[in-house]
Amino acid sequence: MKEIEFLYLNQVDVRETAVDMQTAIEAIEDAFRLHHLGETNLPYKTVLDMGERERGRGNAMPAYVGGDYRIFGIKWIAGFPMNPVKFGLPRATGLFILNDYQSGIPLAVMDCSLLSAMRTGAVTGVGAKYMARSDSGVLAIIGAGVQARTQLEALMLTVPGIKEVRAFDIRMETAERFVREMGDRFASKGRSVRIEAVGTPREAVEGADIIVTVTVADEPIVKDAWVKEGSFFAGVGSYQEEEFEVVTNSDRIVVDAMEHVLHRETPVIALMVRQGLIDRDRVVELGGIVCGEIPGRESPEERIFFSPIGLAIEDVCLCTRVYRTALEKGLGTRLKLFGYS
Repeated sequence: MKEIEFLYLNQVDVRETAVDMQTAIEAIEDAFRLHHLGETNLPYKTVLDMGERERGRGNAMPAYVGGDYRIFGIKWIAGFPMNPVKFGLPRATGLFILNDYQSGIPLAVMDCSLLSAMRTGAVTGVGAKYMARSDSGVLAIIGAGVQARTQLEALMLTVPGIKEVRAFDIRMETAERFVREMGDRFASKGRSVRIEAVGTPREAVEGADIIVTVTVADEPIVKDAWVKEGSFFAGVGSYQEEEFEVVTNSDRIVVDAMEHVLHRETPVIALMVRQGLIDRDRVVELGGIVCGEIPGRESPEERIFFSPIGLAIEDVCLCTRVYRTALEKGLGTRLKLFGYS
């Protein structure tokens, strides 16, 4: 039998490809465009509940992407929110497998913990590119963990007018560490931005042009009364981070893929549709906006609420770019599937 070799990329290898947020944003735009054009195969995410709210969960996320990618793969990622506190481990750890679309053989296995965080930040960045006010200057981030860093990095690329960032976390030391690290990062790039830790969600949200919630909260943190006219709100957490009124009082409600949001059941949009609080016909998908078939922001006064669930096509596009770069640079380790000499 003919031996099959695949490329293994650990996180050091992934970093050495020099993958950056601009690459992630381009990959995510490709994913939304191709999905809207019908060039993807995207089954529902499978969630293995390991006591999701108390301990964590595993997600299996397969997809095929056509266009210039023509490849399929699957992400297997575990999200255990208490890992940093209890074990000094990352909240999320994952592997991605890429397969040849003609023969089905594995092409690569790679660490995707970093890439998953990057692509989630890039989704918000793409959303803001099309739906935030171009003159947005104040950003509120609720939840200052690892994911907050990639959210900020993406937004600083797609909304270059951001001058002030207010970060809130239930652990002040986490918010303060975020401020130090991100302040140093942007200072080293010569980018002038004021980043501060605040003591309450209200201090972060009031007057903010862009609001990002990236927590594991399942009770509302953000009140509708704090959200200003003309804002762009990205609810990135898994459950409910805002009052229902934040959604109902928005002029536009946008998701990444409506059927996938409803299938997951826990996101705020799914909760509200199931309870009859919003009509699903009010909800549009970002892919239509990226392709120009649905308008993005139509007026400075519009309040827009964006609630992405995260799609495997995003991972396929980004991981494929990393794989191709690794081949060009000779990175990674060749492994034999069967073990024949």
